[in-house]
Amino acid sequence: MTAKSSDGKVLFNEKKIYTPQSPAKGRGDKMVFGPHRKSGMLRDTSLQPGKTQVEDFEIKFPYTDAEKDGKNVRTVTDKAMDVTVALWHLPAGGEVEKLETNKGKYLFHESTKRVTVK
Repeated sequence: MTAKSSDGKVLFNEKKIYTPQSPAKGRGDKMVFGPHRKSGMLRDTSLQPGKTQVEDFEIKFPYTDAEKDGKNVRTVTDKAMDVTVALWHLPAGGEVEKLETNKGKYLFHESTKRVTVK
């Protein structure tokens, strides 16, 4: 999930991984992601079919603090941001930025909405 200001500056960027997790070959302490390496399960954080997953993110709008008449006054400097949420499938795991689209990663859904404050 990425939030950008009106001028395109990234204000927020966070990733969540939904996958069963297991140690490599069922042994050791190194965690691996991807179904081709699973032989034992430590925990399952995958997205289940037909189940709704809700996530909460707190994103602060850009602001400045100034003193006025002896009081701190906070002013929102940009009252709009574009929030983009993308759901990727990485069959063999890895980092989204380093994988090639439609080979190592597949985009299932992407949505962008403008959020404003009044």
